[in-house]
Amino acid sequence: MGRFLIILFLFFPLFGTSQVEKPYIREGNSYYKDSKFEDAEVVYQKGVNENPSSYDAAFNLSNAYYKQGKFNEAKNTLSQLAKSQTDAKKTAECYYNIGNADLGLAEEALNKNDLENAKKSVENAISDYKTSLMSNPYDKKAKYNYLFAKQLKDKLTQMQQNPPQDNQNQQQQQQNNDNQNSQDNQNKDSDADNDGIPDSVEKGSDPNNPRDSDGDGIPDYRDPDSDNDGIPDSVEAGQNPKNPKDTDGDGIPDYLDTDSDNDGVPDSEQVKMIPQEMAERILEAINKADEKVQQKVKEDKNARGAVKHEKQW
Repeated sequence: MGRFLIILFLFFPLFGTSQVEKPYIREGNSYYKDSKFEDAEVVYQKGVNENPSSYDAAFNLSNAYYKQGKFNEAKNTLSQLAKSQTDAKKTAECYYNIGNADLGLAEEALNKNDLENAKKSVENAISDYKTSLMSNPYDKKAKYNYLFAKQLKDKLTQMQQNPPQDNQNQQQQQQNNDNQNSQDNQNKDSDADNDGIPDSVEKGSDPNNPRDSDGDGIPDYRDPDSDNDGIPDSVEAGQNPKNPKDTDGDGIPDYLDTDSDNDGVPDSEQVKMIPQEMAERILEAINKADEKVQQKVKEDKNARGAVKHEKQW
């Protein structure tokens, strides 16, 4: 879930310390590179014990926690580390990774269909990335993660606004049924890739020959990343996907623009942040949770239609 950074000792020398933890950091890095994260955790912890003020040892320890799915431990370690930092870049790194850990907690909650705690964790992540950007405003990776987290919050809010209801009067039930049927008809095949951008927009001027911007054989209306820059269309579309965002005002919406801010650097080179597989897992978890909510709504409506009296819970 992002560039949860591993500090290599050779590239990040320790400043003003006795360096007694140096052998532990080097050994921990070796384990980490081999994906032996439990062993790395043990060794990094020894480094922290030897020198509690070591940024490198503590930061790498948090990485080892993160890789094992110990998101709370990673957050706690990074939070304590951030408090002691006077270097803006290091502070930004700490809060960036705290945000990534919060998204990990959000994914866990989503997998349990716990929308409330998932949303809280996403809100925490938004705050974390914002704090990171206050220390390093030029970090495009943090900006991406910030926007990604806001997109997740919007999706979760929409889901929470339409929870299944156990007790409704007959008139409200009928209204809900009518609304559901209307919505089903309206949304039928209207957004095939679930990115918020209507298929009619993504298909282009000739619906019989749908546009395929990146030439990968998948038409844009079925492609979650139409310009193949590594940023999901759902993020690049902005707050109003029906009118997709055009950051540089060149007439090409960001989700089709390979250099959306017109800075001369392709978006694909700028966004090495949340790995796409992690972003896809989170979105998939949201979609599954949403499906469960909608299925429960339909089951409740069907049950109320068959039984003439209300259940007393």
